[in-house]
Amino acid sequence: MPHAPQTALVRLIQAVTGARNIAPGDRVAVRPHAVLLTDHDAAAALDACGDRPAPGVTLLAACRDAALRGRAAAAGARAIEPGCELAALTDESLVVPGECAAATWPAIAALGGMGALGLRLTPRDLGALLCGRAVEISVPPVIRLELTGTRQPQVGGRDLFLSLRREFSPDRLAGCALEVYGPGLGTLRLFERAALCSMAVHAGLFALWCAPDRAAVAELNARAGRPYVTLEPEKGAVFARAENFDLGRAVICAVPPAGVDAAAPIAEFHGTPIRHVIIGGDHSCGLEVLRQARQIIQRHKPAPGMILDLVPDSAGVLEQARAEDIAETLADLGARWHAPGTPVASLVQPDRPAAVTTLAAPAGCWRLGPFCAPFVACAGMLAHPERLDALPQRDSKLSARRPKPG
Repeated sequence: MPHAPQTALVRLIQAVTGARNIAPGDRVAVRPHAVLLTDHDAAAALDACGDRPAPGVTLLAACRDAALRGRAAAAGARAIEPGCELAALTDESLVVPGECAAATWPAIAALGGMGALGLRLTPRDLGALLCGRAVEISVPPVIRLELTGTRQPQVGGRDLFLSLRREFSPDRLAGCALEVYGPGLGTLRLFERAALCSMAVHAGLFALWCAPDRAAVAELNARAGRPYVTLEPEKGAVFARAENFDLGRAVICAVPPAGVDAAAPIAEFHGTPIRHVIIGGDHSCGLEVLRQARQIIQRHKPAPGMILDLVPDSAGVLEQARAEDIAETLADLGARWHAPGTPVASLVQPDRPAAVTTLAAPAGCWRLGPFCAPFVACAGMLAHPERLDALPQRDSKLSARRPKPG
């Protein structure tokens, strides 16, 4: 049978299956490079393999339950701090471009931001992988998305996804995979691409995958701890269709408690009171976010009565925030720091309208992008950053900076 030129994502799937010359619509058996266990699925997966995983699979475990954590360790799993999964997978090079990881964790799709593939499978599928068996998936139709233009200030990866979703509608995307290219992609840092891809589940996408272009490779080379392979579509590859999106059309969005189907530009919710902002969880509180949060909050100061909680992506992020004086500055301005991996739901107070930056929100909470959240903390309500910039600066009642020890 003659070889059919493949898209980059289908080439990646080809790397984890023994099937040859695959095409959209085919059912193929795959064996991902890594399997991530969580409290939700670890017991079932380990039961399936009798606590003796087959060789050839990198087993990772992010479990809060002490018994499960010990059981996974005894089975040879590498421990990851719960709540810091994505930071560990990427920053510690546990998964690199061109590889595939499987989990039941929805945010596994974020790996597409660096040119890897995250498969969301069932606990039963994970158990089969630990037993050394492959699991079947359907090869998706692939849409080529070209990003052009320039973003508006403060528009992040999640805002871009929600704007795309409004323009193309879930019905046009469900079951497909998006391969993202174009000059606009080069303006997105890796963490922003991860944020874009992490939302794939909200459109019923098989995957959202960003091509590792020059900008991404430069960032990857500065931190990747082992060799990796970037993929490109083969010459003559046929896509299900091609779409274009001008980044200038992306706007800052907010997701109300009713859910992502009710997401809209934040200006449509202007004035909605917010008394608690939590930045953290699902890879939304990295160093770049904290640097910007410091600038915004130093300039505008938190609204009276506002609670601002920060949950860094990892211990490394917290350490660097301390080294750059971000941690002390934000603490002096009233922010409360929490240990990396702290569950966001544990911080929510039922009597305070809250906004969070996680992919899923506790009941009653709004969802915001991490670039917009500091502005909302300063406004005390849902407001576009440009409206906040038009307001006069507010005198702070907080204490002045504390002298450094020693």
